[in-house]
Amino acid sequence: MKVNYNVIKSIFGSTAFKLSSAAISFITVPLLLKTLGTNNYAVWVTLTALLSWLNLFDFGSGYSLKNKVTESRASNDNEHVAVLIAGTMQFYILMSILLMIIFIISTFFVNVFQSHLQLAYIIYVPIILSFPFTLGHFIIQGIKKFNLFNSILFSQNAVWLIILMIYKSKIFEVDIYKLAFFYSALYVIANFIIISISLKNLHFKLDQIFNFRHFIASKKSLLTGTKFFVLQVSSLFLYSMGNILTYSNLSLKNVAQYDTVNKVFLLGMTIFNVVISVFWTEVSHAKALKDKVKLNKIYKQLLLLALAFSIGTCLVTFFVPVLISLWTNKAIMISNIKDVYPFALLVIIQCFSYCGAVFLNAFEKLKGQIILSITASVLMIPLCRLLFSLEVGIGTVPLSAAILTLPTLVFVIYKSKVCINEISL
Repeated sequence: MKVNYNVIKSIFGSTAFKLSSAAISFITVPLLLKTLGTNNYAVWVTLTALLSWLNLFDFGSGYSLKNKVTESRASNDNEHVAVLIAGTMQFYILMSILLMIIFIISTFFVNVFQSHLQLAYIIYVPIILSFPFTLGHFIIQGIKKFNLFNSILFSQNAVWLIILMIYKSKIFEVDIYKLAFFYSALYVIANFIIISISLKNLHFKLDQIFNFRHFIASKKSLLTGTKFFVLQVSSLFLYSMGNILTYSNLSLKNVAQYDTVNKVFLLGMTIFNVVISVFWTEVSHAKALKDKVKLNKIYKQLLLLALAFSIGTCLVTFFVPVLISLWTNKAIMISNIKDVYPFALLVIIQCFSYCGAVFLNAFEKLKGQIILSITASVLMIPLCRLLFSLEVGIGTVPLSAAILTLPTLVFVIYKSKVCINEISL
């Protein structure tokens, strides 16, 4: 089956950058530990871990805009997309103000902020103020500049690694506050470059941001974004509660086992998600052109990719206990291979369900996904409790998530085919 050369280029480029960034992240952990010491490192990871929650404050509007950018490029409707960009940017600015208020209030209540107030301000204030720049992530993907996007993020990580290596060599005096300044500065600069390139490619005029009628005109797109937000939150709950649930029901040793096994499979899912993000814009583009033939082709390609990835997952599964033993220098051992099977099952189900979800997200047919996702989130804890009582072990959480994701898989695969068939040639 012939695949578009640009798609292959984007997939391989994005995967290479993602793996390189993951390698850099892996190296920076011991460097930070060596540079800061154990206590300051604990403070650092606690403060920076909370940054990931800031992304939720776009309330899904970025995903909706990404679809519109891709569709506008296909239909040459630059005027309409400029209005949507301006309106969404205004929304991001409002959210940035809200985030700043929440942050300032939280400094009076959140323990880690109270204890390290100056450090928290150095990290959070620049990042919150530059929150509108992050809209560029969705625009640059919408215009299919994946390799450029990933190369900028990689450069950010690479410069951060160089800074840490300089500090480790003690060329300059080690100071956690200076490190925090460089960390936030790199974040701001990288996101400023991304948004600048994105807007320049679309010939967007900055004065449109001050036309507040565009905010009203973007109402429909912003409301669609809230649906993506609900999916984000419910998915976060469904797939990110493993450590907490395992900690509450099993031993600390089991938590360590769960976390390390999960990290191995999570790396694979990260790579698969990179591939999926490339196909999302291809679906949006084909949808805008009403290219039913191309949509069917993409549908088959995605299912073949999911099948190939699933086979690879099954093969890797048998080596996971050995990999973990080597990686942790035998500090963590998986004695029973059957404990790993639920993790593999969840990855396989997620792969196929994400294929269908890509189509429904591009078509913005989100209602069914939202209902199933919320239902799964509600049932997650009761099902986990049942399986924990049956002594399923560290595979309890992924097995529960796999069972609850299965109806979504069936729905999205079926519904995405319906969406394709409804396209009129």
